[in-house]
Amino acid sequence: MTRLWRSNLICTLILLALLAIGILTYGFSLRLPLFLDDMPHFRWLQWQTLTGILRSSRGLGHLGYYRPLPFLLWKALWFLQGQLHPPTLHAVNLGLHLLNTILVWGIVKGQCRERGTVLGMSSALLFLLYPFSYQAVPWVGSLTHPLVAALILGSLRLYQMCESRSSPWLWAGSIGLAFLAPFAHETGILAAPLLSLLLLTSEERPSVREVLRRTRFHWLGALIGLTVWLAMPKNVPSPHVWNLEARYQNGVYLLQGLAYPVAPLARNVLAAGWGLDDLQSILLVSVPAVLLWGLLLWKAGGGRPLALALGWFSLAVTPVWLMLGFEYVIDGPRLLYTASFGAALFWAIPLAIPWQSRQSESVGRAIALILVLGIALSGYRFIRERAAMYEQLRRAVAQFVQSVRSVTDPGTVLWVNCPQFLAPRDPTFAVGHEGVPLVYTGQLDDLFWVNTGEEREIKGMVLPDVQRPWRYHYASEESFQTIESLQSPLRQAAGIILTDYEREDIALHLVGELEVEGTAPQTPFLADWDDQVRLLSATVEREGKTLWVVLRWQSLQPLSEDTTVFLHLLAPSGQLVCQRDGYPLMGLSRPTAWRPGDIWRDVRPLCLPESLPAGEYTLNVGLYPVGGGPRLEATDPMGRHFPDDAVPIATMILP
Repeated sequence: MTRLWRSNLICTLILLALLAIGILTYGFSLRLPLFLDDMPHFRWLQWQTLTGILRSSRGLGHLGYYRPLPFLLWKALWFLQGQLHPPTLHAVNLGLHLLNTILVWGIVKGQCRERGTVLGMSSALLFLLYPFSYQAVPWVGSLTHPLVAALILGSLRLYQMCESRSSPWLWAGSIGLAFLAPFAHETGILAAPLLSLLLLTSEERPSVREVLRRTRFHWLGALIGLTVWLAMPKNVPSPHVWNLEARYQNGVYLLQGLAYPVAPLARNVLAAGWGLDDLQSILLVSVPAVLLWGLLLWKAGGGRPLALALGWFSLAVTPVWLMLGFEYVIDGPRLLYTASFGAALFWAIPLAIPWQSRQSESVGRAIALILVLGIALSGYRFIRERAAMYEQLRRAVAQFVQSVRSVTDPGTVLWVNCPQFLAPRDPTFAVGHEGVPLVYTGQLDDLFWVNTGEEREIKGMVLPDVQRPWRYHYASEESFQTIESLQSPLRQAAGIILTDYEREDIALHLVGELEVEGTAPQTPFLADWDDQVRLLSATVEREGKTLWVVLRWQSLQPLSEDTTVFLHLLAPSGQLVCQRDGYPLMGLSRPTAWRPGDIWRDVRPLCLPESLPAGEYTLNVGLYPVGGGPRLEATDPMGRHFPDDAVPIATMILP
């Protein structure tokens, strides 16, 4: 086996390992639905022709940047598959991220030839597991970021290969990708300055004049791209260039993205109670860390890769720092995607530092390798923690689609307490939102459409009274209601979905609806409460550790006091085993708001304890005043009172 063949084999195996790590880290995205920006993107794309996409981005609202390449790619996939296919769309993002990882490897390897293989491998690993990419890869709507990065990195890598092989085809390919990059994202104009930086920090160290001569066509592509972008009709927010407070805030947040391995220490500063705010804490931790790290690398002989890393990061974040508002930036860690090349290289440089002796080199390389692996592991853990939140949103969308489809009435479906945003209870970084969003306010019907292709009117409302603390923070930004104001929308809904946060995993339930109104007293019935309310029927089904109880109530006349329902499961000894008390429809519907002749279907899940002795159990239902006092008297159709005013609706043998 020749030395070259052995080296190529090792490189191939390492690349395969990187791809495997990438799939292991982000493979969950292939199961995700479409969400958030996907709704306005694909609604707009639904009626656009190819020429319409190229001519304008008007109609996209606040998302209306001129970025035709992602839309052309989505349009082509939509046409070829005949539908929006989430796994394919997510696979595009994941595939581009893996491609970019390989390109990072190649660029660093070509830039630092003596120790480029090891430095390229470590830079690619840190780029692959850069924590703030957790938005750019799993969001279909963020395609523009990995796509523009692929075009920029591809242009630079082809130029490197052209330099070593003198191939006009590689040179033309490099220029072609540079011309395309601004049409994927406006920051694609950075292909020319980033290539110039790459040449200026190369081993041959050409003059600035020589670099400009060799990259003149790439600069021409940047100029043309910028001109077209400025000329095209689009809807974009006004730039915040002169807002000095936003410049300061953006700068601190972006610095956190460069110093990400040590930036979490800022939370310890906040906890120490030194009187500093979150931005000041980041500065206190990140500025000394970056300056000290950079000085050590420069003193150790890593000046060229250090200049490339810091120059790349600075160039890539300048448009974000200069043009955007802080409220947008802290919600967009995906904006750091292209810049993450510089951040990854910055922390991987120790593996390329020359050492004075073989012994010190072995020790130094071992320490540097442990450092890189530690940073990579922290990035992996950060991303996987967000993957768990993405999984909760995937469950929510799947249950949402299933619930809406099961409502046969074509009227409006009401979703109460939709999880618009999930976030960790213990964030890692001091500045920024680390959670995952699902949907914009007022776009639940689009959420259903984009994942099914079916149109349905769906409204969202929030009732804080039935919300509970959960293992994640969750936010709901729809119309906030009180229990009183919610009663009218409940009457008008064809079906009512409630998000349940009482278990480890998110759960959506169809909790019932108003079946009919204005009917005469129904017979037969199971129980009557003083000719005010009747229980018409009750059914019980077991699903694992949950009993699903469906109660059908009829209102005969208005209740005189605020009343709620109890549902009790009793052991053979008569001891209470578990219960589900509360207003009907899992706490949404107040019986005092019912009208005479209403028939309501009330669905209640009852969670069974983990261990139950075998025996015959009884399920009882009854009514009692919310403010306290004895239960309402319950009688059967013959007028006989039920013991303890508890109506037995089922007896069951539990093994």
